[in-house]
Amino acid sequence: MNNQIIEPKYKLTKDIQVKKKEMIELGNRYGLTDRRTVKCSQQLDHLLNRLAN
Repeated sequence: MNNQIIEPKYKLTKDIQVKKKEMIELGNRYGLTDRRTVKCSQQLDHLLNRLAN
């Protein structure tokens, strides 16, 4: 049996919404190529990949 804890989809969806808002705010404040915006974008990508799998 797989011991991996499955994250509830609704929590993951909420986390994605929060991260997306954060990324937009960072992009508006620092620009789209700023390291903080890019890092946040990568974190959002990770969350989206988890939702897709």
